[in-house]
Amino acid sequence: MTSINQHPLFQAQLDLEEEMRSLGISRFRDQLEEARTEKQETRIQTIRRLLGHHHQAMVAGIEAFMAEAKSGKAGRKHSALKYCEMVGDVDLMAHMTLRVVLDGITSRETLTHVALNIASLLEDEVHFTQFEEQAPDAFKARKKAVEKGGSDARRRRNAMLIPARKQGVELAEWGAREKLLFGQKLVEIMRTTTDLVDIERTFVSTTSSPIYVVATEATAEWIKAANSSAEWLSPTYLPTIIPPKPWTTPFDGGYWSGRVRRLLLVKTRNRQYLEELRNREMPTVYSALNALQETPWSVNKRVLEVMEHLWSTQSDLDFIPRDDKEDAPTRPLWLTPELTKETMTPDQLAQFRDWKKDAADVHARNIKQASRHRTFSRMLSVARKFKDHEEIYFPHNLDWRGRVYPCSLYLTPQGNDAQRGLLQFANSVPLTDEDGVLWLAVHGAGLWGVDKVSLEARRAWVEENEEEILAAARDPFEGRFWMEAEKPWEALAFCFDWLGWKTEGYAFQSQLPVQMDGTCNGLQNFSAILRDEVGGAAVNLVPADKPNDIYSTVAEVVARMVEADLDNTTRILITRVVRNELGKETKEKVEGPMVCELARGWHGHINRKVTKRPVMTLAYGARLYGFKEMVMVDTVSKWKAKGDFPFEGSGWQAADYMGKLIWDAVGEVVKAATGCMDWLQAAARVAASEGMPVLWTTPAGFLVQQAYHLPSEVRIKTHFENIRVRISLPGETQKIDTRKQASGISPNWVHSLDASHMQRTIERCHAMGLRSFCMIHDSYGTHAGNAQVMANALREEFVRMYSEQDVLAKFREDLLEQMPVGTELTELPPKGSLDLSQVLESPFFFA
Repeated sequence: MTSINQHPLFQAQLDLEEEMRSLGISRFRDQLEEARTEKQETRIQTIRRLLGHHHQAMVAGIEAFMAEAKSGKAGRKHSALKYCEMVGDVDLMAHMTLRVVLDGITSRETLTHVALNIASLLEDEVHFTQFEEQAPDAFKARKKAVEKGGSDARRRRNAMLIPARKQGVELAEWGAREKLLFGQKLVEIMRTTTDLVDIERTFVSTTSSPIYVVATEATAEWIKAANSSAEWLSPTYLPTIIPPKPWTTPFDGGYWSGRVRRLLLVKTRNRQYLEELRNREMPTVYSALNALQETPWSVNKRVLEVMEHLWSTQSDLDFIPRDDKEDAPTRPLWLTPELTKETMTPDQLAQFRDWKKDAADVHARNIKQASRHRTFSRMLSVARKFKDHEEIYFPHNLDWRGRVYPCSLYLTPQGNDAQRGLLQFANSVPLTDEDGVLWLAVHGAGLWGVDKVSLEARRAWVEENEEEILAAARDPFEGRFWMEAEKPWEALAFCFDWLGWKTEGYAFQSQLPVQMDGTCNGLQNFSAILRDEVGGAAVNLVPADKPNDIYSTVAEVVARMVEADLDNTTRILITRVVRNELGKETKEKVEGPMVCELARGWHGHINRKVTKRPVMTLAYGARLYGFKEMVMVDTVSKWKAKGDFPFEGSGWQAADYMGKLIWDAVGEVVKAATGCMDWLQAAARVAASEGMPVLWTTPAGFLVQQAYHLPSEVRIKTHFENIRVRISLPGETQKIDTRKQASGISPNWVHSLDASHMQRTIERCHAMGLRSFCMIHDSYGTHAGNAQVMANALREEFVRMYSEQDVLAKFREDLLEQMPVGTELTELPPKGSLDLSQVLESPFFFA
């Protein structure tokens, strides 16, 4: 066998990896320079580490100063004590001081500037608190408006405090001299307790000698070394032009040289866990991962050509991000600087609020559009770079649950529609029979959202729309049918392939990845494990003439519940937050609308769109409150925007009502799955109560370790800047976070099972001669000509995986082996009578 270093492109690959390293260094340096220019160096991870590392020392220094100043000992009392007591929160003072100093740590800032900046930020926090206490409703309204506007610190201060004064809020003003002394004292405490900075006096003249806050020599050297190390730790990972280095241990796969940061088999910082994996036999995991990353790909030049043209001409199509900003709405001509809300007429006030809302909406859309434009541009640059390579490859590794992910940036087979539309298999497989043609048509119909009918009906849909499909392939700019698809770029690639099939017949060599997707795959796994007949039928584990749609099934159950509630005059109780005259919050239960009023509002508006996301996320940890939030975001907010919303107020009561109905309906449709999730959570709590992580071995042989620890940290409450800032302190306790262990176990366990199913399927297909795989967790893809082979294999492996062993019982055994003798777990949930072999004959299990 020829050694890889004799590959004709081996040296070119090494050069490419050097380029990845250089690109990463350049990107890091650009970010560093931008942070320094904007005096926000704590955005850089290396500097941010200093915040947490020195926080406790800073807190101790402030507390020691305050204790001494209040001790009653002889001597002058420092005026800073008064302001320390006004702020009150020692953690806040420590954090603000460290952050302001570290934000400009590599530049020379005068002590006066730094001190005043620290004190001013703390003064703002005190004033915001006074505003909140004295005028809570006005404060809440202003804060919401300011947050939406994305104001900087100066504008935020004015936007909050000018209205506060107009409200009559008494704001204790801090004098400039007192602020300077307060800030200087905090800098002095930082200097003496952390050794991060020093004070340096520079002689300029006999009348002027500026004093600067500068990094100590040790700090400067540490930052230089840390940044130098961080440069090469963040390479811009790209595809390879030769097959990636095979995985044989947790430490040796992916890229070939040491010029980029070495990949690890599992994305984790737990070295002990990786060493444990090194000692385990995991042939299925390694063979599947290597087969996946050895799949040769190429750039679809026909799609790229269309994309480049639309991009360069700044097309106004929704899926081509533009780089121009939307114009802000015109300021009302009558709005003069001296005009206030109090002096506006009702009509002017309405116009003013509409203008402010429209301006905020435009600003938010411009930010989102700019982000989309940057992402799209980077994707195109990678596609251009590799478009002339006959073969490219994507190194992969795993997350800690065993799920597989490509490592490269901007362009991957697991990317969005545009990325996937740009990629095709480098090798081709002919459409030699009707099975291949059917799978190609099924894939194509799905891109337009035609996936709730039989496979034959999907092919019929393609044939009915064939004229438009072929017109799009012949001239994508005139034939615009592909632009109407849910996934337009993949639809365009399909159009090209369908034209090839119609032109060349069974001799056509297809390179298109054809996908087949599971139906609510998490619930498919739970239903199979528990042999649940009802849930299994709902998620297509059993044969049917057309695909069952669990979202529609749940919607039908919810609709019946709403019908039953139309005569229910019970008043619901809602929780209301009230404040007393001192600003203290209390909660009280008050009567809300009658159930029948909510039912009447929802009647006739229940469909699969309302139920889809809650049902989809059930198997991945969503609970009752999450259902209500999803209804609020996905349905209620959009309904309100249309203007025909039948409920009063914010709409939360309507979302609360509907979320509860969906929760109950899901429990009726997939009762076994919800029971299994409850059992898993209870088991995880038992393990956590013993201080134990949860470990289990998947059906593919992969060891999973779920260990959510409670970190040592402080939470710093501010009124702005992400509201709550977490500062991780040095070291991490080994105490297990019981809440996270319980809430995470269901999604993590089922993700490890769908990963196992994929790995076993890839290994099986590879043994049968398949060499091209496009796998995205619960979406399996290969050539259309091989799709039936994969469809059969994935069904057989699913049945085998859950027939060979009781995976839930095995999980229970794994857990008990880790815990002290005598630990008890409740009995497993009962099983139904589903005949799992029916999966083999179910056409819509994956389709």
